[in-house]
Parts: sequence; C-alpha cells; structure tokens
Amino acid sequence: MTTPEPPTYGGWQPPEAPHDEAPVGPPAERQVPAWAPFAALAAALMIVLLIGGTLLGLLQAADPDFDSDDIPVGVTLGLTVFQSVVFVIAACITVRLALGRVPREAFGLNRVSRVWQAIGLVVLVYVGFIVFQNVLVEIFGKPEEQALVEDVKNEDSALVLVGYVLTICLIAPVVEEFFFRGFMFGALARRLGPWWGMAITGVVFGLAHAPNPAISLIALGAFGVGLCLLYWRTQSIVPCMALHALNNSITFGLTRELDPALFAGIVIGSVGAVTVAAQALSSRRSVAA
Repeated sequence: MTTPEPPTYGGWQPPEAPHDEAPVGPPAERQVPAWAPFAALAAALMIVLLIGGTLLGLLQAADPDFDSDDIPVGVTLGLTVFQSVVFVIAACITVRLALGRVPREAFGLNRVSRVWQAIGLVVLVYVGFIVFQNVLVEIFGKPEEQALVEDVKNEDSALVLVGYVLTICLIAPVVEEFFFRGFMFGALARRLGPWWGMAITGVVFGLAHAPNPAISLIALGAFGVGLCLLYWRTQSIVPCMALHALNNSITFGLTRELDPALFAGIVIGSVGAVTVAAQALSSRRSVAA
C-alpha cells in the first residue's frame, strides 16, 4: 500500500512535523467542519451574555441605585475569567463532537522542535505588527484610548492590578491563541487553505475586540493574521501564546509606566509562565479525556 501525499493547502505544503511528534491536526478523514468554530463562538457568547446579564440583573435588584455603566472591577474580572473558561470548553466540546475525542493536535498544541527558528519568526511577526501599527497611526492619527487601557491606567488598588496582570498577560494569551489560532484557524486552514484561514481568523479576531476604535480593530486583525502565520510556519501555537503574552505585558507596562525592573519582571514572568504552561500542555496526549 502506498502512503498518500500530504495535502498542500492551495499549493503550500505545511512544514514537516518532527519525527517524534504526531502530525498537526486530526487524521485527514475526520476533520472539524469549517462552520464549527463560528458555532462554538456564537454559543460561547450567548452563554456569557446570558450569565452576565443575569448577574447584572441580580445586582440591580439588590441595589436600586446600581449603575450598569459602572460595574465593579471585581465583577468585570470575574466575568472575564468565566468567559475564558466558556471559550475553552466550547472549543473542546465542538472538537469532541466532530472527532469523538479531543486531541491536542486539533488545537496546535505541539512542542516546538526548532526553537531558534521559532524565536526568529516571533521577532519578525512582532516587528511587522509594530511597523504596521505605526503606519496606521501616521495615516489616520492616534486612536482614542480603549476603555480597558483607561481602567488600567487609573487603577490604584494593587490587588486589582494583579488581577489585570493575570487576565491580560497570562489568561488572555493562552485562551485567545487556543481558540482563535489553534481551533478556528486550524479548522479553517485544513478546509479552506492557510491564506483564507488567516484572513478570516484575522477579521474575526479583530472584531472580537469591539467596540474599540476602528484603527485598533484593524491593527489587532493584522496581529491576528501574523499569529496565524506564526502558527502555520512553526506548526505550534506555543510561539503564538508567547508572542501574545509579550505584546500584552509590554502594553500593560507602558500603560502603567512601570519602573524598568518591575516592567522587565512582568514581561519575562508572563512570557515564561505562558511558554512553560503551553509546553506542558503540548506534552499531553489530549486536551481532555
């Protein structure tokens, strides 16, 4: 029996997986449908909106003077963590329904085989993103600050700032890369090819950060495309998680105007913790039983 040739995805054959690693993604005869990530995204958003709306309704019932435009920061952080958990569960359930199991390869959770090559690509993608962002600013002007940026800048509580570091620099990079790059882009690339997968995932990733200014959404969409490219060339979302953590932690440090030592500690700690956690997940045979 002859061994079938690997798919070329529109003329671009993916990098060969290391010999000690399973090929990226589930077997070709069983794949996640292209529509499945959007169904999972819609279901996750509905659950988050339902629970969030119910919680706000209870708060307003308990306190008639409660202002829904001034939600306590603890509630906001709690809902953010809840949303992250829902997104991960929705992705895992969708993959299980499609494949009958939840293999780590379906989310790009593969150990990085060429570390220095991955580091070089991380630097290339990040520099490209910064250049593109600066070009947008030169053309359209600096956008208004996002609400989250203002909240972080004006926060005085050390405990709340720790909560922001955990959600922005650690949780968000892991969950967003797991869902958008590993799950959504992985499914779309196998069905539609990498270029369409990158374009669609980038647009969805940018829109997912609405209602921020349009320039910010465009920049984030471009960042999403760059992260897809990084995943495709390395065949792992571990570098994507590391770059995402690097970008978010640098943004946090600049927003808070931290002193150099603390700034460096948050950046190194965030990137290191995310990378170690992602590598540990990549050594498991499956994401869930």
